[in-house]
Amino acid sequence: MSNIAARLEVYQGSVLVQTIHLSQGSVTLGRAPDNTVPLNDDLTVSRRHAQVVWSTDHYVLTDLSSSVGTSVNDVKLVPHQPQALVNCDRISIGTFELVFQESAVGPKQAAPNQTLNLKGRQTLSLGRDPLNDMIIDHPASSRFHAQIQKAKGDYLLEDLSSTNGTFVNGKPLSERRVLKVGDVIRIGPTHLTFNVDETLFKVNEAGNLRLDAIDLNKKISKGLNLLNNISLSIQAREFVAIAGVSGGGKSTLLDALNGFRPATSGYVLVNGTDLYKNFNAYRNEIGYVPQRDIVHMELTVEQALDFAGKLRMPADTTRAERKQRVDEVLVDLNLSARRSVPIKSLSGGQLKRVSIGVELLTKPSLFFLDEATSGLDPGTETELMQLLRKLADQGRTILLITHATENVTLCDQVVFMARGGNLAYFGPPQEATQHFEVERFNQIYRRVEHERSPEDWHQTFQNSPQHQRYVVERQQNLEQRSKPQGRRLRQQAPGANVKRVSAWRQFLILSQRNLAILGRDRINLMLMLAVAPLIGLLDLMTWRKPLFSTADGTPSLTVTMLFTTVLFAVMVGSLPAMREIVKEIDIYKRERIIGLQIIPYVLSKVWLSVVLALYQAGVFLLFKVIAVSDFPTAPNILLGMYVTLVLAFIGGMLMGLFGSAIAPNPGVAPLLVLIFLLPQIIFGGGVFPLDTFGPSGQVFNQFALTKWPFEVLVTLSDMGQDIAKDPCWIQVINEEKKLADFDDQAKQDCPCMGESIFKDCEFPGIRTSYKPVVDDPEPTEPTKPTGTDARSASVQDQYEADLDQYQEDFTEWTLEREGAISTAEGKVDGIAKKFSQTFDVNVRQHLIIFSSFLMSILGLILAVQKIKDVL
Repeated sequence: MSNIAARLEVYQGSVLVQTIHLSQGSVTLGRAPDNTVPLNDDLTVSRRHAQVVWSTDHYVLTDLSSSVGTSVNDVKLVPHQPQALVNCDRISIGTFELVFQESAVGPKQAAPNQTLNLKGRQTLSLGRDPLNDMIIDHPASSRFHAQIQKAKGDYLLEDLSSTNGTFVNGKPLSERRVLKVGDVIRIGPTHLTFNVDETLFKVNEAGNLRLDAIDLNKKISKGLNLLNNISLSIQAREFVAIAGVSGGGKSTLLDALNGFRPATSGYVLVNGTDLYKNFNAYRNEIGYVPQRDIVHMELTVEQALDFAGKLRMPADTTRAERKQRVDEVLVDLNLSARRSVPIKSLSGGQLKRVSIGVELLTKPSLFFLDEATSGLDPGTETELMQLLRKLADQGRTILLITHATENVTLCDQVVFMARGGNLAYFGPPQEATQHFEVERFNQIYRRVEHERSPEDWHQTFQNSPQHQRYVVERQQNLEQRSKPQGRRLRQQAPGANVKRVSAWRQFLILSQRNLAILGRDRINLMLMLAVAPLIGLLDLMTWRKPLFSTADGTPSLTVTMLFTTVLFAVMVGSLPAMREIVKEIDIYKRERIIGLQIIPYVLSKVWLSVVLALYQAGVFLLFKVIAVSDFPTAPNILLGMYVTLVLAFIGGMLMGLFGSAIAPNPGVAPLLVLIFLLPQIIFGGGVFPLDTFGPSGQVFNQFALTKWPFEVLVTLSDMGQDIAKDPCWIQVINEEKKLADFDDQAKQDCPCMGESIFKDCEFPGIRTSYKPVVDDPEPTEPTKPTGTDARSASVQDQYEADLDQYQEDFTEWTLEREGAISTAEGKVDGIAKKFSQTFDVNVRQHLIIFSSFLMSILGLILAVQKIKDVL
């Protein structure tokens, strides 16, 4: 090899800057202008950075103790230690990339495989940052992802708190681990095998993932199997359409192939590796676009992609890196001109492209789409199919469920499913018409549906040349060590044991996204802010000025006002929240698969509602103070009422979120919330008194959201404090005595009974029954004449007349006095028997119980979201 023709192609970004033809001598690279290859547009490049030297029969590259280092195929060189160059090696120096070419072999390309010798190294860092010894330039890789360190003759692998995790033999690395011969380390699409000679064999699978299915079955019950022994072999970068009759199991097959809903028996292999056993390692290599779009319609295209990038890309990704990736995706999807347009204003095809773009951000090599062309016009459908063809050619294995047959020839392979999960065909679309003996592809549907049984079509394909060529022969090339033998039951649900963005960071990202959505949905925002003042205006028209006054208040109206305040708070809190979860159920499910945690997701909804509750409670209370002239205004009372109303609003919000969590679709959510609201009215204790409920009603009363804040408000208002502390009324309320059992003497010690009721008892409207006669002294009985006057007829007649008048006055005084007192006591009795349990509750205890109740609802919401993982 003494006459090798070699050259260096120098690229900056994707632009070829210059080509240097090498001679059998020395070539220097650096920032200084006198270098053979001057790299003077980058200050991070050292003046004398590296050199390429001819050595006997090959070229070697040496780093000259440069400041930022030199990398070959993403592996950093040890300074002054020569590295042999082979054809297509990529040399990275600052922002420059040089490709070593030994002959005219075409455009630059990556060398996916490489052997790295660990001997002589104490540490080896791996990650996205150029300062690493081995650079793994992929969105799934953290800046400093992992490290291999030599200690006491062993090589120890440690994950450096990466976002997406480091996997060894398919299992996530949770602590430092001694590497053993044969261990396979996986970081994003790169896997490294540790060999006995202390070398690492690096394979970069990005854009080169092959998918094999072997004998897939999906048994739901003893007599129901949704997939019948499906075997497929899909090569890397193939574009595959999954078509078939209704009930053929297309979605079931797609989800079995991507691992989201694993088959109950059989295997799915990715480059020979069991996907189900290693799902977490491949999680970020899988893109999935469901039939319904996975973007928020209120956001702009750029906002949607940016928030998706924040959730999916490593936490150490800078804003500039994320923006660059978003820009690249927009260019790939031809959406750059629509980046600032709200998604709801896009056409159907553009909307579907945004959903695809969300998945493209992390550069997945396996891409699954469910009915992506559904509902599109023929022209838009063609454009989308052409886009998917281009994406496959760029380095993605794509599977698409489709009913469209116009552009199926753009695909490399087509899967056609007969009813009952039977595979009727797998092979090139051009050969499908011949296999089914039809003229056009769309005629296959009718023939498969009506002319033969699904099992017959399945058996026909098994005996076809397409099965032999595209399944049997392809899978014969699988390595025997990786091709599984026999069958096993797989019930694993993908979701556990995955490294994720921290819960706090997810909470912040989701909160920012919710704020952005709310900010762009201005009509909804204005309505949420306006509802409290509007209800406040109704207060001004509903309640007469005094309600609590002993002179002209009305206790029944006072109770009603306090109860409706709580009821409206619960209702207003629940209405905005009733669609918050269910409206984005498809987005949630997809983000859950890529690592979204439940607690930050739910709390990102809750905290915004808490802020709204703080505002609404203040507005509610302000209008009550304005509408009711004698509303209690002591600072401590107003503070207690404000806290109570805030909790009532939060309770309504949580009830709305719970209804939204359990609702199967957005249309059902309002009905569920309405069902939840009715018990709050009936069993809250403000409309129907507690003593009217049976045993079951008493139980419902304890769980009514309106009960606890209503009773707290009544107590804080002091409307019934004197009644609750009156010893006579305590006996009446507890049914130990009746009002009639108390004589005047017994009532003397009771401030809210007898003549004291108008002087010492504070109760709304109690003085409306007052008559001045209550305070008039008892009429004086005339003195009976004695002595000589008693014998006088005139004196006697006058005495008898005075006595008659006295008896008449006494009777009138007694009737009016007792009537006023009895009327007042009757008013108290009517309210006390219904609402006495609200007059003097332990406010602190009530609020603690109510808060615990709210936490329980929050726990139920979290549990419902968790249950969705297995549905």
